[in-house]
Amino acid sequence: MNKFVFLISCSLGALIFFSGCNGIGMQPEAKKPEVVQKVIVQKASKKDIEKIIKDEKLAFYNNIPDKEFSVYGEGIAPMNTVSPAQAVALAKRAAVADAYRQLGEKLYGVQVNSKETIKDASLRDSRIETRVNGLIKNATITETSYKDGLYTVRMVLKMSGKRWKEIFSY
Repeated sequence: MNKFVFLISCSLGALIFFSGCNGIGMQPEAKKPEVVQKVIVQKASKKDIEKIIKDEKLAFYNNIPDKEFSVYGEGIAPMNTVSPAQAVALAKRAAVADAYRQLGEKLYGVQVNSKETIKDASLRDSRIETRVNGLIKNATITETSYKDGLYTVRMVLKMSGKRWKEIFSY
């Protein structure tokens, strides 16, 4: 038993001797300064961005080509008019309206609605409705012609590349 107690006391002594106190970890740690990152959220308006692009003279801002749209509108002279002059005037009015409609379709697209009625496994009624909504400014009529009761106009809409980008880049 003495050998056993002696062996335990020697191992405890060796353990205390080798684990010793070297002073590391005994001193309080010096606090490291915390790194605080400041995040600044800033909203930029469209005018600010345009000004930055102009000031930096970025190539893509100045190289937007001008856009030109051309359509042909057609109008038919009605048969029941007071005079031939009235028939020509109404045909021209219809041709101009048709040209504006075509420009609207090119610029803004067309909304299409349809409805079909089926009875006894056969088609009874089919209706298709198209609609165009848009604002067209500064379109010019470049050519007109009237032949055999058909009035034709050529309408052109010119738009700067910058204006095109502002309106239609979505």
